[in-house]
Amino acid sequence: MTKKSTMLACEFGITTQSAVNNLAPILFVIFKDNFGISYTMIANIMLFNFLVQIATDFTAIKILGALDYRKSGILAQASAAIGLIMLGVLPNIIPIYPALFTATFFMAFGGGLLEVMVSPIVDSISEGQSSAKMNMLHSFFCWGQVAVVLTATTAIKLFGSDIWYIIPMIWAIVPIISIVMFSVVPIPNIARAEKQSGEKLTFKSRVFLLMCFLMIASGASEITMAEWSSVFAQKGLGIDKFAGDILGPCLFAVLMGSGRVLFGFFGGKLRLKNVLTYCSILCTVCYIVAATAKNPYIALFACALTGFSVSIMWPGVYSYSSSLIKRGKTAMFGILALCGDVGCSLGSWLTGSMSDFSLTFSKVLEFADKFGISYEQMGLKIGIACAAVFPLLMSVALILLAPDGAEN
Repeated sequence: MTKKSTMLACEFGITTQSAVNNLAPILFVIFKDNFGISYTMIANIMLFNFLVQIATDFTAIKILGALDYRKSGILAQASAAIGLIMLGVLPNIIPIYPALFTATFFMAFGGGLLEVMVSPIVDSISEGQSSAKMNMLHSFFCWGQVAVVLTATTAIKLFGSDIWYIIPMIWAIVPIISIVMFSVVPIPNIARAEKQSGEKLTFKSRVFLLMCFLMIASGASEITMAEWSSVFAQKGLGIDKFAGDILGPCLFAVLMGSGRVLFGFFGGKLRLKNVLTYCSILCTVCYIVAATAKNPYIALFACALTGFSVSIMWPGVYSYSSSLIKRGKTAMFGILALCGDVGCSLGSWLTGSMSDFSLTFSKVLEFADKFGISYEQMGLKIGIACAAVFPLLMSVALILLAPDGAEN
């Protein structure tokens, strides 16, 4: 076994994380139509997902210290597999709310623990190529999302929505394979090595606090569109589910993965701070165009292009932080993952909540009547528009506050 096998195990881990984060949103329209759940309820499920991941991020350092990275990886994959199986089984035997929340808990715990552990493993074996390796690693989140969208949407198109419950159970095969991989590949015990060397992260550092903010904005910018583009395409733009999923979340993931692969190959020639700044500005524009374009396919293309604009954000902030802060990498990656999940929860919750809340105002309803669109479409457009605040604030922070040099 070599470092390549360790890298492959981490890539399978990221694919598992992608499955547990992206499969349920593809099924949300089915849950809404079949079980009558509201957009606010969908938003609450998304929020709960990331709250569990945040709690997992918060406790991950202790888990990694107690179990080591190998056992933690096996635990994470097992939890993800159980959650995916529950997602397919529980809604058919118990009420929909406890079914979704129970399955989400297990999936979120597994995904949250994987997020904290795989990045420092790859950072430790990168041999001076952290930025390239990190982008290659996180590109597998995108390819996992593409696979999730294609398999789920195609299966529903060919066999009907009644077979939706089979799809999560098939996807449980991925974390089961990963359990085997994490059992045999060489994995460094980073947490123990740092404890022995006395490396500690300075949590009062202005640079570190800025990195935390950038991760919040990155998480919100990425996951909001990733999780809402399927619903937005169908209910907000009136596009058929199959076409909407292919041109929305699937193309979003393809462009996000392509951006990460391109940066993995050529990023060494670019200043990471500048790339993050330009991407956050492009992301802001994409959210605004998606929410305001009259032509649904222009709006859908803006949704997809958001994938390219956010591609560098999450792994880029990881690499940027690693270059600026030289100590306590296990703690640093754990806290950054926590902040990213805070952003994910805020972005997804804000979009769903504002979609429903905006329709309580008569002026909004009058505006929808004036432009000849349904109230539901207007609400979703407002929800997507509100999410533009996150990449906008990220671009401002990078321009005004982000440093170029490393901490001593």
